[in-house]
Amino acid sequence: MSSIFDIFRRSLKTGLVTTGYPEAPEPAPPGFRGQVQIDTSRCMGHGDCARACPSGAIAVRRDEDGGWTWELNDARCVFCGLCAEACPESALTLSNEYELAVRDAADLITRVSFTTGNGGKAS
Repeated sequence: MSSIFDIFRRSLKTGLVTTGYPEAPEPAPPGFRGQVQIDTSRCMGHGDCARACPSGAIAVRRDEDGGWTWELNDARCVFCGLCAEACPESALTLSNEYELAVRDAADLITRVSFTTGNGGKAS
């Protein structure tokens, strides 16, 4: 059985094994799937992303005037990337953003309203 001194000696040989996070930002690992991002210039409101979302985090609602509203609830999102795969316009991507903590649950909702022929306006 190792004594506490043996453990201490081994840790001195190993050196620093922790990082400076959160003071020094850490990059996300390769292939990381973070925050869903929408390119409003590409979204045509097909709704394939909402149908593909297993957690119901995305909603696409058609307006009476021909526009639509795209909404993402990060509280429900599991960051699987199925929405980005399903989008026929490639309007959705997953970023490397992983610091998503907020104080108010309403801040986890991204809503973009589109009018016919114009790009979206985020709210």
